[in-house]
Amino acid sequence: MERWSTSRFICTWLISLLCGVSMAKEHKEVIPKAPFFCGVAVQADLVGPAMKLVGSRFDQMEVGGRLNFRDHYFPICELGIGESDREGQETNNKFHTRAPYFRVGMDYNFNKKHNGNRLMGGLRYGFSGFKYDFSDPDFADPVWGVGNGLTLDGQKGRAQWLEVVVGCEAKLWLFIRLGWNIRFKARLHQSVSDYGEPYYVPGFGKNGSTTFGGTVNLIFDVGRTTKKSKTKLNELVQ
Repeated sequence: MERWSTSRFICTWLISLLCGVSMAKEHKEVIPKAPFFCGVAVQADLVGPAMKLVGSRFDQMEVGGRLNFRDHYFPICELGIGESDREGQETNNKFHTRAPYFRVGMDYNFNKKHNGNRLMGGLRYGFSGFKYDFSDPDFADPVWGVGNGLTLDGQKGRAQWLEVVVGCEAKLWLFIRLGWNIRFKARLHQSVSDYGEPYYVPGFGKNGSTTFGGTVNLIFDVGRTTKKSKTKLNELVQ
């Protein structure tokens, strides 16, 4: 009799456990799959104009466009014009450049839910071909010691770099979004004048082997990230 009671208890416990697992599966959240092509977006950086207003030593005006696949993969292209007017505080030397640049790359959205918010990570390849001017009115000839000054105009430079991008986006209203990111930039290649390297590289930032940057983008995103319900379509047809 005792053995029968134990067996019945074990059977009851197993049935309850199986029912609980089944109910958990039924209540598990099902995340709908986004369409293959979810739309396009254009964006404009807000940091560059702000830097220009506060009188930064360098600034940029940048726009971009991207595609959206599965609400996870975002091929992107960014175009801009970088500018720098710098005058040394301890010396009277001056540096100036203004030139276009471009970047191409891919972002990935790590947020599995298609709720309008995105956690992004990506890579960029950047390139700029530019000219820069440098002048130093106090420069003296090292041999003769004559201080005639130095003026170098139209020095040519080219630069290529790689960017690692981490950021996020939030939906503001309908198709309007706001996104911000930080970027680690590493120089791949640079060719400059024999007279010296430029102070600033358009699109890259203050010249060096590595640097950091960031953008705050106002984004106009047109498309959809959810599939139309077949049930609703059938109801409309009927």
